[in-house]
Amino acid sequence: MDTFDARKVIASAPWYDKAISAVAPAWGLKRLEARVQAELFSYNAAQTSRLYAPKQYGNPSESSATIRDRIVMMWEARDLVENFPEAREISRKFGNYLTPHEYSPTTGDRDYNAIVSDYFHNWCRYCDFTGRHTFKKLVQIAAENRPVDGDCGFAMRRVDGELKIQLISGTRIGNPLNIGAEPENYYHGVVTDEAGRPVAYRIFRVTREGQYVDPEDIAAGNFFHYFDPFRADQYRGITDFHAAIRTARMLYEILEAEKAGVRFSSQQAALIFSDRGTANSRNLFTPSPASVLPNGQQQKNELSEIGNIRYFGTADKVEVMPARPSSAFTGFVQHLMHEIAIGVGIPEGVLFGTQNYKGPSVRADFAAADRVFTRHQGILQDKVLDPIKNQVILDAIAREEIPAPPRKTGETLVQSLKRATRGEWRFPAKLTIDIGRESAANLNENRQGAKSLQEIAAEEGTDAFGRLEQIAIEASFVSELAKTYNVPETAIRLVTNALPSTPAAAAAVGEKAGADAAAAQVASSAPTDTPPPAEEQLDDSRIVIDFAEDGYVPNAAMVANAKRALEVRDSKPASQRGMTSVGIARARDIINKRALSEDTVRRMKAYFDRHEIDKKGETWDEQGKGWQAWNGWGGDAGQTWANAIVERLNRRENSAETERVELRSPVEAEFAQRKLNSADWLASLANYAKQSTEPKA
Repeated sequence: MDTFDARKVIASAPWYDKAISAVAPAWGLKRLEARVQAELFSYNAAQTSRLYAPKQYGNPSESSATIRDRIVMMWEARDLVENFPEAREISRKFGNYLTPHEYSPTTGDRDYNAIVSDYFHNWCRYCDFTGRHTFKKLVQIAAENRPVDGDCGFAMRRVDGELKIQLISGTRIGNPLNIGAEPENYYHGVVTDEAGRPVAYRIFRVTREGQYVDPEDIAAGNFFHYFDPFRADQYRGITDFHAAIRTARMLYEILEAEKAGVRFSSQQAALIFSDRGTANSRNLFTPSPASVLPNGQQQKNELSEIGNIRYFGTADKVEVMPARPSSAFTGFVQHLMHEIAIGVGIPEGVLFGTQNYKGPSVRADFAAADRVFTRHQGILQDKVLDPIKNQVILDAIAREEIPAPPRKTGETLVQSLKRATRGEWRFPAKLTIDIGRESAANLNENRQGAKSLQEIAAEEGTDAFGRLEQIAIEASFVSELAKTYNVPETAIRLVTNALPSTPAAAAAVGEKAGADAAAAQVASSAPTDTPPPAEEQLDDSRIVIDFAEDGYVPNAAMVANAKRALEVRDSKPASQRGMTSVGIARARDIINKRALSEDTVRRMKAYFDRHEIDKKGETWDEQGKGWQAWNGWGGDAGQTWANAIVERLNRRENSAETERVELRSPVEAEFAQRKLNSADWLASLANYAKQSTEPKA
């Protein structure tokens, strides 16, 4: 850094400043002070010197020159990703960490959440306009292409009354062969109004020969432009490789050259110098017959089992390359990879491995990477996922594919429709290398009230309520299994590692915990001569519970009814076909004997209760729309099945009792002061239960 020298300022004063100083010294001193201040407070980076010339001008983000540069960088980035493994891994990382695996509605109504979830996830399976991919696969392709091309988009189209989406690559937005002749409000595929708001996107069809034909203007409301601008006046995205393309290209070419050098070195078995410069016939490696070149000269190479042997004359000189690759070369390659990682904005350890990292450095890298991908998840959600999801759900409500959400007290129609689109996207689990440490921290924060279970589950890409429900189902299953085989629950699963030390803890665990633990200890040591009970033979109307799938399995009669409903529907003309998309999805679930959740079974019962009257319709005997829908949900067998399950669930809920326990100070002291073994613990707990039930004096 240059130091300030006032003598240079005085010496470089122009002649008129010197004249002013001679005539009016006070004015000359003021001018000198102003020159010194200008020199002291100027920016060195903006000054031109013999070694440095700063950039004196720049182009707007969407100028013709900038658009050309953007297109060139896009093709360069594509070439790198297609041929350079390190670059391909970068785009693959975006796809792996940005693609959501589930959408979870949060409308505030569990029954309505299930309706929205069933419809939207069924739509995701068949949403592709070209019929090739699911919604998840389309999002993955977009997440991998956007960092390379700079942008892409989804066009919303209506086919046979249903909404479909089409993934549009960045090369199809605008015509790169027609730059410079566009109107003022056209930014290479983006048409804006006078205020700069996008009103349409011009999409081209690209032939196999690369010709841009058939332009189509898609309204901005039906096109979801996915890009990540870093300047306010950007309308098109720039590849994330733009700051690293030269470094990545250099690394690619250096590695290719080094590979060739290593290959050449590995092919040389020996270098032999002789007067003639040809192979000696007595040499063990002389080929037989000898190799003669077309010009009559004998070849100066011969093959051994491990590579070439080269012969040279005594006047020849050969410089043998050093061992490759050298440690200096490896360090230089590491530096270039570090530059690439900085250029694309992802920590190097996450992109290329953490073999040279220490523990804290690895944690810092993964924490930084998690923040980077969280930001990109937000961009994807704001620009693509939420707009598409909202439009699909509201369109389904408008076409009565799903009902409108039940309105709450004081809620307007608009507010209820907004609530219908509330939900969360489940992205891949948070990046971490220390799951044990973070799990312990999450548990502590949850106990202190600093973090909710839903927040913890969201970090892992799951739903807290689904987890709690699954835990409850497993606990219920353990209880039923214990009764079936007449063993204590703790013999199957012991949920506590230590006996309670206070009455409050004993009440929380339950009075049977100690007895179950003691009984389990006895049962584990006693011989089990009693054979297991024989399997109960039931008819096909039985209710089968699939605990692995958390639900109830449809029976054979329901499967037959659903199959018949779909067959009849397919044989009818379009005007006589019944069943909504939700009903069709339910029929397929029944045919596949997919386990149906408690909420789904309750909805089935509600459906049968509402549509019982459809049996009196005019087209029922002709297997009309009502007959198709009824049997698609399982028919009369499904109605009987759903009623039985709901009746049993309601009976279980009505029989549940809550018992309040009052703590007493003598027992509290007994637990606190004594160090109890299993027998003492059981005796104290019995005493506690006895005192808690005695009437107060």
